[in-house]
Amino acid sequence: MFKIIPAIDILNGQVVRLTGGDYARSKAYDTDPAAVARKWQDAGARLIHLVDLDGARAGQPINLAAVRSIRQAVSCELELGGGLRAETDVEKIFALGINYAILGSLALKNKTLTRRLAVKYADKIIIGVDARRGKVAVEGWLENSNTDALDLLEELEKSGVRKVIYTEISRDGALNGADIKLYKKLSAYTKIEIIASGGVASLADVRQLAALPLGGVIIGKALYENKINPRELFE
Repeated sequence: MFKIIPAIDILNGQVVRLTGGDYARSKAYDTDPAAVARKWQDAGARLIHLVDLDGARAGQPINLAAVRSIRQAVSCELELGGGLRAETDVEKIFALGINYAILGSLALKNKTLTRRLAVKYADKIIIGVDARRGKVAVEGWLENSNTDALDLLEELEKSGVRKVIYTEISRDGALNGADIKLYKKLSAYTKIEIIASGGVASLADVRQLAALPLGGVIIGKALYENKINPRELFE
């Protein structure tokens, strides 16, 4: 089933959006992440995508107080990424009631632990593959690698990973439209369930992605900038 997943990115306790993964190009939209979560749930969201941007940069969860407030405010499912570099981090967010843990840098830098967590927690583990022009970026998108994203997907599939959020960083927050050709290619390349992320600017983008064999789409700035009506989106 194709899922529509609104995003809440948290920086210094506020709801923000970055453009192209650039922390210097952040825009704050709300000071109350829990209120935003209630808004998306009331509109019809069954799953909300949370990112601890401070945690992604620091290498450990930072905004757990905000995450806790969101969990207390909504009953829908929550997935969280950003700074989850150790098993204790994963256990900590599961203890808060988060449904899914998103592992990004860890998947590239500690493949043994990633494989073990994928086996231990199965569907509760999602891998975040964040790429610029086909190459994986890590450490909150601040560090580029020479690892080809398709090669990483192949490794992850062999490791038993079941779900990946694939973000095209150059499009993220730019409102230039999703890269439909890219996601068509990815869905044909791997048996892993792919969630599209980055660049969605309209309902037309969502409809084109929904027509592909994908697991869903994450939508951020298009909602915050009122480019998409959330009521229409979740209908």
